[in-house]
Amino acid sequence: MSIRLYVILIPALFCLLAGQVSLCAQDLHFEGPCDFGTINEADGPVVKSFSFRNDRRDTLVVCDITTACRCITGSPSFARVAPGETGEITLRFDPSYRSGDFGYTVVLWYFDRKIRQSIKVIGNVVPMLHPIEEDHPYSLGEGLYTSHKVLPFGTFDPGESKKMFFRYGNGTDAPMDLKFEVEGCCAHVIEMQRHLSLSPDERGKLYVTLTMPAGYKGKHINRIWPVVNGVRLDTPILVKMTSAE
Repeated sequence: MSIRLYVILIPALFCLLAGQVSLCAQDLHFEGPCDFGTINEADGPVVKSFSFRNDRRDTLVVCDITTACRCITGSPSFARVAPGETGEITLRFDPSYRSGDFGYTVVLWYFDRKIRQSIKVIGNVVPMLHPIEEDHPYSLGEGLYTSHKVLPFGTFDPGESKKMFFRYGNGTDAPMDLKFEVEGCCAHVIEMQRHLSLSPDERGKLYVTLTMPAGYKGKHINRIWPVVNGVRLDTPILVKMTSAE
C-alpha cells in the first residue's frame, strides 16, 4: 500500500473510531472562532451572523445547525455557496443565568446532512442581579434570605472535618448588621465567620467547617441563629451530623 493511501485512510479511520457517521471535513473556513464578544445578560438573547468561505471544489448548502446547549440555536441560510465564495450562518445565544467566559461547539451540516463540521463559539457574559428569592429561597426574617435552612453534614469519623456553605443576602435597601450565634453539643467545633456587615441588597457565600469530636455517638443537631441588627431571628439554620463511632 502506498504512503499516499495511508495518508488518506488514517484520518478516515480516526473518524470511524470516534463514532462519526459523516466524513471528517474542514470545508468551511472561518476566520477564527465565532465570537459573540461581551454580552450583558440583562439585554437578553443576542443574534449574530458569521461568514465562512467554501474551500471545497464544489457548491455546498449548509442545511442544518445543531448544538449541545439549548442556549445556542442556529439558522442556516440554505443558500448555495460556490467554491471560493462566502456564505453565512446566524446564531442566537441566550445568556440567561450564565456568567463569565463561555465556549461551545456548534455543528454545521451540509450535503443533505452527509457531512458535518464543528466550529467553536465563544464570548463573555456580564451577569445581571437577579431577584434575591431566585437563589436565596428562604426568608428568615428582618430582610435576611438564605439558600439553606439545613446543612446536612452526614456521617463522619471522629477527628474528620467537612465543609459546607450557604448563601446569604440582604433583601432590604438599608445596611444590615448580621451576626451568628451557634448552639448545640458541637458548637465549639463549628468554625464560621460570625459577624458580617452587609450593604443594601448585598449577597455572599458563607462556609461552615465542622470537625467531629471524639466521644459523640449517634445523630446530633446544632443550630446557627442569625441576629439581624440586634434582633435574634426565630428561625435557625440547622447543622445535622452523625458520628460513625
